[in-house]
Amino acid sequence: MRRTALRAALALTAVATAAGLAVPPDAASAAPATNWETGLTFYGDEFMTPVANFPAPDGECTPFPATAHTLVGWSNVNNVIAYRTDDCSGQPIALGTLRSFQPGEYASFTAF
Repeated sequence: MRRTALRAALALTAVATAAGLAVPPDAASAAPATNWETGLTFYGDEFMTPVANFPAPDGECTPFPATAHTLVGWSNVNNVIAYRTDDCSGQPIALGTLRSFQPGEYASFTAF
């Protein structure tokens, strides 16, 4: 039973990490830690608290992390385009790779 629970925790951690979601360190002790300094990372509290990481943004329309206050394009990110709509329609707003903004200001983004 214990082995099954560990496998389930590892599987959930892997899925969450692949989706770019933050995973608490105690979710599965054997799971690798997220490298917040690669790809695209959103932060709260003026770069103090990592909110979400996208290790390899692919230009797809993605929900904007609602609690994010800042972003850093660490590697392989040339620009982040934000939208006030959920479906990346409407006026695009180029945020670049190092930017602060108000939490909840944007609803979706693309990054490449």
